[in-house]
Amino acid sequence: MADNTNLDRTLVQTPEDEGKALGEDIFDKAFSFTRADEATAAGVYPYFKPISGHNGGTVVIEGREMIITGSNDYLGLTQEPRLASASASASDGYGTSCTGSRFLTGTLTLQEKLERRLADFLGSEAVLTFSSGFLDSLSVLSALAGRQDILYFDRENHASLYDGARLSFGTLRKYRHNDLGSLERLLARDAGRPGGRMVVTEGSSQ
Repeated sequence: MADNTNLDRTLVQTPEDEGKALGEDIFDKAFSFTRADEATAAGVYPYFKPISGHNGGTVVIEGREMIITGSNDYLGLTQEPRLASASASASDGYGTSCTGSRFLTGTLTLQEKLERRLADFLGSEAVLTFSSGFLDSLSVLSALAGRQDILYFDRENHASLYDGARLSFGTLRKYRHNDLGSLERLLARDAGRPGGRMVVTEGSSQ
């Protein structure tokens, strides 16, 4: 039988010894991070500004009306009266939550109708909608790519795509931005390796 004396000895430690053995508190770096406080004090911190009113291309922040330049509402549809009315009507019939994921109790007839209409509009067999582009990136890449697959990434892809690639456990290869020659060299280098291949780039890359 193996001698567990040394093992037992390592399990009997004081709290002080345990801290030294495992390293510093993982939260220490959070408490020592001061750049955000310094930027706020200098008046140049642009994040987490609470918006108290919204009117198309302008918002109200701390009582001042300002032009909003960081919105993802590219078409201004959040202020479309017909959408606001339809949203209120949907809330009356379906409530304010799907109460679960799409996989279980979160699929509504409204979603299926929207996806069918989008598929018809795009000439596609089917369409799957997500509540955000971030969830889209995570879900699609992690579902399609596996451990033996290789993902070829434009280096300037959005961070959400990188997160999706990490969740997939596939091998990540990065090629220079908009450089097909760089991509071709990577593809040639991996010729003959097992697994699938996926080239991932953004249509909005500049």
